Amino acid sequence: MLIIKVIYPMSRKIYSLLTGIFCLFLLTTVTAQDNGNARANLKFNAQPKHMWEVGLHAGHFMVVGDVLPRPSFGAGFHVRRALDYAWSVRLDAMYGRALGLEPRNSGGSHAIANPVLSDLGYDGTNAWYHNYKTEFFSVDLQGVFSLNSFNFNDQTRKVNWYLLGGPGVNTFKAYYDALDGSATYNFNSVDNGLDPGNVKDDRKTVASNLKDLLDGDYETRAETASGRRSGSGGGSRQINLHATLGAGFSYRINEKVNIGIEHQVKVLFGNESDLVDGYRWRGPDDLTQYRDMVNYTNLRLNINIGDSEKASEPLWWISPMDLLADDLAEVKARPIIDMTDSDGDGVIDMIDQEKNSIDGFPVDTRGIALDSDGDGVLDGNDKEPYTPAGFVNTVDADGISAMPTPNYTSEDDVNRIVDAKIAANTAATAISSAADWFLPMIHFDFNEYSLKNSSFGPLHHVATVMKQNPNIRVVVAGHTDRTSSNCYNEVLSFNRAETSIDYLVTKYGISRDRLVLKYGGEETNLVATNAKNMMNRRVEFSIANDETEMGRPDCNGNAGSGAGGTNFSGNKEAGF
Repeated sequence: MLIIKVIYPMSRKIYSLLTGIFCLFLLTTVTAQDNGNARANLKFNAQPKHMWEVGLHAGHFMVVGDVLPRPSFGAGFHVRRALDYAWSVRLDAMYGRALGLEPRNSGGSHAIANPVLSDLGYDGTNAWYHNYKTEFFSVDLQGVFSLNSFNFNDQTRKVNWYLLGGPGVNTFKAYYDALDGSATYNFNSVDNGLDPGNVKDDRKTVASNLKDLLDGDYETRAETASGRRSGSGGGSRQINLHATLGAGFSYRINEKVNIGIEHQVKVLFGNESDLVDGYRWRGPDDLTQYRDMVNYTNLRLNINIGDSEKASEPLWWISPMDLLADDLAEVKARPIIDMTDSDGDGVIDMIDQEKNSIDGFPVDTRGIALDSDGDGVLDGNDKEPYTPAGFVNTVDADGISAMPTPNYTSEDDVNRIVDAKIAANTAATAISSAADWFLPMIHFDFNEYSLKNSSFGPLHHVATVMKQNPNIRVVVAGHTDRTSSNCYNEVLSFNRAETSIDYLVTKYGISRDRLVLKYGGEETNLVATNAKNMMNRRVEFSIANDETEMGRPDCNGNAGSGAGGTNFSGNKEAGF
C-alpha cells in the first residue's frame, strides 16, 4: 500500500520562520565576533561578569491535532546564560500530560483503519469517538533574542520581551480509553437525537455523555509508527526530533528574581509526528494531511544565580551603555588639572604643600624642602646633609656635627696583638699512645662478606691513619651474629676480615704484614640477641700491640657469599 502524506501549508511557513531565525542568529554572532577582533587591543570589556538564570515553569499544555483537546497541564525547569546583550542560550526541559476527547462521531472507518482499535474488536459496526491521554517529555536547546536590547534609555530594564527558537528531542506515549473492563464500549447511543457536527450545544452534550460513559483508565497503548502496540506496558519510548518556536516577556521584581509568561509551539519531525494524539487515519488507506503540534503556555519564576557584589544581572536586563555611562560620569567628576608650578620646584600647585619653596632647594614629592638627615638644616644649606645617626643634635649652623676623633687601630697595634696571641698559644696535647686511637668499624649484609658502599669511607679513614703513621700495625677482627652454627660463623668471620685486608692492600698499597687478621665468630656480639642483627655482623679495626694473626678455621667448605668466595655446602643451620 502506497501512502503519500501531504505536508500541510502551515508547516512550510514554520520551516521558513525557523530558517530565518537561525540565519539571524548566525549573522549577529559573526558580527559580534568581528567587532570583538577589532577591539582586541583595547583595554575595555563591554560585557561585565554576569549571572546565570535558573527557572521553574508550569502551565497549560495541549496537542493541536486530530482530536479536540481538553484542559491539561505541563511543568519543567530551565537554565539560561547570556551570550551578549541581545542573544542568550537556554536549556529547557518540560513534562506535559495532554488529554483529548472528540464529541463528533468518527464513524466505523476510523476504527477499522486503526490497527490497535481493529485488534480490540472495533469492526465498523460500532461508532467510535476519539479520545486519548498523552505523556510528553522534551529537552530543548533554545536561542533567545531580547527585543528590548536596543533600548538604551534605562540602565536596568523592568520588562524584557523576547523571541525564542531552537531544536529539541522528545519522547511520548499516547493511550486510548478503549475498553470498558475487557469489552469494547458501545458508543451508539451517546448522540441520539443530537447533531454535534453542526450544533455547538449538541457537541457539549455529547462530550458530557462520553465522559459519563468512559471510565478514564486509558488502558490501551495507542498506535505507533513502528507497528501495532497495545496494552498499558507495551512498547518502549521512541526518541523524536522537533523544533520549538515561542515568544514571551518577563517582569523584573528585583536584581535576583523576575516572573514571566511564555508560549511555545513544538513542531515534531519523523514518522511519529502525527501520533502525539494517537491518531493519523481518516479512513482505510487515507492518512491525515498535517502533523500534530504541541502548545505550551506557561508562567515562569526565574532566579539569577551568582554573587551580586561581583557579577551583574544577566545581560538582557542591563544596558550595554551602563559601563560607558559610569566611566564618563567618573571622568567628568575629576578635577581639572592645572599644571601651574608657582615656585618652580617641579611639583604643581594642585599637590604642592609648600608653594613658596626656596629656589634651588631640593624638595620631596609633596613640594616640601628636604632635610635628609633630620638635623634641622635644610639640604640646600647643609654642608653635611647626611650626618651620622646619634650626632644630629650636635650640628652647627652649616649642619656639620661635632663628632669626636675616631680611635682607629694602627698597624703597629695589629702586629702587637698578633705577636701576643702567638706567644700565648701552646701546642695541642699529644696523644699518649697510638693504642688509644679510635678506628671505625664496618658492617655486612646477612650471610655475606662482600664490602658495602657504606664501608669505603671507614676503610679510607683506616688507610689514611696507617699511611700517616707507618710504624703502627692494625688488627682486623671479623665477627658474625648468632643465626648459624659456630663453625660456620667462624669461617664467615674469617672471610669478612680477609676481604677487608685484601681491599686495604689492593686499594691503598698497605703492606700485608702491617695487618693482623683475627676473628671472633658469634662469641663477641655487641648486641645480646640470637636473631639477625647488623651491629653484630662487623669487622673492627684497632691498633695492634703484641697480637698474632689467626689462621683459617679448621672447618670444611666456605661460609657466606661475596667476592672471592665459594658457596658453602651443606645446611648452614646444622653445621658442616
